[in-house]
Amino acid sequence: MQPDRTGHQRTLRRKSVDHQEPPDDLSHPRCWEVRIERVVTEDVMKQKNVAHASIIALLLGTGLLAGCGGTKVLKEPQPIETTQPLAARSDKGVTATLDWVIVRDGPGTWARNADWDEYQLRVSNQSDQPIKITEVFVVDSLDTRIESQSRRKSLVKGSKKTARRYRKSGVKVKAGAGAGTMLVAGAAVTAVGVSTAYGVANAAILSGSTTAGSAGVVVGGLMLLGPALAVGGIVRGVNNGAVNTRIEERQTLLPLEVSTSEEMPLNVFFPLAPSPGAVELSYTDATGEHSLVIDTSAALDGLHIATPKE
Repeated sequence: MQPDRTGHQRTLRRKSVDHQEPPDDLSHPRCWEVRIERVVTEDVMKQKNVAHASIIALLLGTGLLAGCGGTKVLKEPQPIETTQPLAARSDKGVTATLDWVIVRDGPGTWARNADWDEYQLRVSNQSDQPIKITEVFVVDSLDTRIESQSRRKSLVKGSKKTARRYRKSGVKVKAGAGAGTMLVAGAAVTAVGVSTAYGVANAAILSGSTTAGSAGVVVGGLMLLGPALAVGGIVRGVNNGAVNTRIEERQTLLPLEVSTSEEMPLNVFFPLAPSPGAVELSYTDATGEHSLVIDTSAALDGLHIATPKE
């Protein structure tokens, strides 16, 4: 009968031979059998340990255990300048301007593989009384009003929900797709130029595909499921924590008060909103509640919607 993978049968056989108390004389055949079996067993275990250590080192060196498919804060965020806003709307002395939308791996990005959008707006109050911005919504191409979120986990969850909703309508959501329209509308330039600053993400997010960091890794026929998940989970947890901290630092807390003759920046994070037609701002003043609707149907047309060939 062949020994099992753990070598239990071999161990039992060795103990059985040892129990017969072979003589110390090395010329005795039973003594040689015990010694040879011990040497072979120890040598096999050493080779396995060396192989495991080498493979783990190789995976760490190539980044396979680091969860490379996850979101990570960049050491050097991509700078961006715009020569004109994407869209704006004024009413009763209050003007809301959309300067830019930071999309996945696009100009202005500070995190790799982000599954959300950062809307950069400005609110100018030229009325005769202070106002207070209370809510901001994005309306996607299916006329769904999407609420802003302040946490990475909520943003990713919302993006997944959007992807499922569009999938039911026969539309594929692809983060960063269609951002060329926005580049033209905002005449965006960066420190290194538009041609090298922006690259549309090649793989659709939320597709359910696995990465080396989220599944077992096979190298030379050996499956390292445990170590890959353990190390990848730790690193991804650290990355997610750093990303969440950065989101909290960059976002504008609502309600936001804007005094008379004052202009305030407004950074708001949203789950993916494919081809959004409008950004809605709600605000209050001494006379009651009001809203401003910025038309983004031209500037953000086709954003996050994959073409048929993709």
